[in-house]
Formats: sequence, C-alpha cells, structure tokens
Amino acid sequence: MVDMKQFGENLAALRKKQGLTGERFAELLGVSPQAVSKWETGKKLPETALLPAISKQLSVSVDSLLIPRKYSVKHYLGGCYIDGIPSLKWGRMQDCTWAGCMQILLNAFGITLTYADIMGYSGSCYFFSMTKDWCPSAAMPHVLYDPAAVLERTAGVTRASISSERMDACVQEAICSAKPVMLIQPRVEMEWGILCGYTGDRRFYGRSYFDYLKPGVEHIFTDNYYFLADCYSQADPHYVYILQERTFPLPIKEALKSSLETALSICTAAPQFGNAFYFGMDAYDILVDSLRLEDSGFAALTQYGATGNGYNLLARLLDARRAARDFWTEKFHFVSGKNGQKLRSLAVLYGQMVSELNKVVSDDIAAAALNGYPFTAWSQSTRLTIADVLDACKEYERQAIILIEEVLAHW
Repeated sequence: MVDMKQFGENLAALRKKQGLTGERFAELLGVSPQAVSKWETGKKLPETALLPAISKQLSVSVDSLLIPRKYSVKHYLGGCYIDGIPSLKWGRMQDCTWAGCMQILLNAFGITLTYADIMGYSGSCYFFSMTKDWCPSAAMPHVLYDPAAVLERTAGVTRASISSERMDACVQEAICSAKPVMLIQPRVEMEWGILCGYTGDRRFYGRSYFDYLKPGVEHIFTDNYYFLADCYSQADPHYVYILQERTFPLPIKEALKSSLETALSICTAAPQFGNAFYFGMDAYDILVDSLRLEDSGFAALTQYGATGNGYNLLARLLDARRAARDFWTEKFHFVSGKNGQKLRSLAVLYGQMVSELNKVVSDDIAAAALNGYPFTAWSQSTRLTIADVLDACKEYERQAIILIEEVLAHW
C-alpha cells in the first residue's frame, strides 16, 4: 500500500528541489493550495489521474514519485548488487516462499505489507491442495491460480513483461534500479527465490530459502552473502517477476471483499490437471483417508514418503492458516456491523485450526520439515492422531466457508 506520510515527504522534497512554492505548484496543477498541503502532510493522496501532471512538473517519473529508493546499489566485479536485502529462511513463520520473496520485492518498491497481508490479499492463506501420491509441489498455490495477479490489483502494482531474449538485460536493469527480481528455481526445487546481484561474467546472485540447505562455495562476498543462482540459466521468463509500475491500491474494503472471493473460489475449486490436484474439502479427504489406511496400503499410496514430505504438507497448511488468522485479526474492524463480527469469528476459526495443527506439528517440527531434516516413519497410531486433528480442521474449514458465503451475500 502507498504510505501517505512517505509519499507526502517525497512530494514536498521534489517540489522544493524544483524551486516551486506550494501555491505555484497548485496553480500549475489546477488544484487548490489546500489540496497540495494535504498531500504533503500525508493526510490525503492525489487522484490517480493527476500523477502524470505531477511527475511532469517535478521532472521525475511516476515511479520515482511513488517509490522512494529503499536500498542502495553497489558495483562489484563488473556488475552490481542491491545492498542489504534480508536473508530468507524457513522457520520464521513466513514459510510460503512466494510470499516471503514478494514481501522483499514490495518493500524495495516502497510498499510496506506484512507477510500476513500478502498471504491474505493474494488468497494464499486459504490454500490447501493434495495429490493422491502426496507430491509436495501441491502446496504451491500456483497449481490453481496466480496469487501475484490478485495481489497486484490489490496493492496497485504491475509486473514487467519479459522475453527470453531480453531476460538477462531486464534482470540487470532492475537490479541497477534497486529492484530485486523474483523467480522460480534460482537454486533448487520448484520454489521461489530472488536475484539481487550480478557480475560482469553474467553470473547472477541472490537469496533463496535453500541457501542454508545448499550453501555452495560461490557467492558475492559482502555482508549480504548473496549465493550463486546456479539454476537461473534454466529459468522460464514467464516465471521471472519484476515490478514495473505503481498506481494507487484498491480501497481497503474492496480489497477485503476480493480476498474473501478468492477464498471461496479456492475452497470450492474442482480437481485440476486430469484430476491430479484436489483442493479444499477434497484435499482434506485425500489426506485423512490416506492416513487411516493400514501400513502396507499407506506405504503403497504415498510414493513421496510418510515422513519429511508429510510434515512438509502439514507445515505449509499450518503456515497458511496462521497467516489467515493474523490477517483477519488485524482487518475485521474495517468492516462494520454483523459482517465485521462474522469476520472476527472467521479469525477465531483459523486460530482454532492453528491450535489443532500445533498438536501434531510444532513450530520446531515445521521448521525441520521445511529444511529437509530426516524423520522417523509415522506409525499407524501417529497417523490416526494426525487424521483426527485434520478432521477437526476440516470442520473448522467448513464453518469458515459458511461464514465467508454469508459475509459476501450481505456485503
């Protein structure tokens, strides 16, 4: 979201740099001096239609007007890097790699959103998917929809269109402008990471959640310790994500309604990809039914194993519902009347799911699972305990869907 105070300070500084008084600036724009004063004191934002005229009078791009640079760029080995990008690591209660990377991109772009905001506005906090063989890739929301497209409309940003021929050039241009670049598979696995540096020999460096699992020996040797993105050369340009332009976001109530609509579409989605991926209640049924099988039947069904990957799927579910709880705990008061009360109850339901999941997946176990540590195979009694927990979660999920439908019906 646009920080009105930050925008106002930036606007005032740019106006003074041009030697314009507030009155003269207002006259050139055809608005009142009071309007300019409200903009610069952070009380109000100008209309979107005025942005081109404002940027023209101040001799800056709209991006420069809206996005004060947060990070500095330093030159290194014939290239450059963005200084100070924070590390990425599982176990910080920010375990969706896409949302963790997106938070860094948005913050660098001048948009301050919490992890729960990104998960909530994009709909990722409602996601749950299963394949019958328990493939861990099912945990990625992108198998059903594009969460970034939903978030872009809410936050008021657009992404750049990138071709394979221009990919390296686009990435370098972004880094030189202090914009990190997000992509799938910079190092290993089908997960998200970011690029924030490159050298003259066309090597790209950055951050990923796998840096602590695959430390490697090649990195830009600064306090940042950016690791070589050794899988970048195989990247699909469709999954190389650069923020391009910024406008004003959706009003908060409209953004919250969009979040609920995304939740409903996720929870009621039909199976996809030839009935390979199941969502919502169907996903719970696959997981619970698998856990209740005899040992031999369970082993035959879950080709990806019953230990690390099983905990991985549960850890992703825990992370998502924890974000949903935090999102609605912070946002329900923006909606008045009975709908606001129901959204508060929605936050409670997600909190009850978190409490249930914490009985079988503590934060320590979740961190270990996502970091790839070995586990002892689940016994049938352990699986039955987990199945009971998931049955309880499924009931809370059912109640949550009913609440969401009621709220949307009376929005």
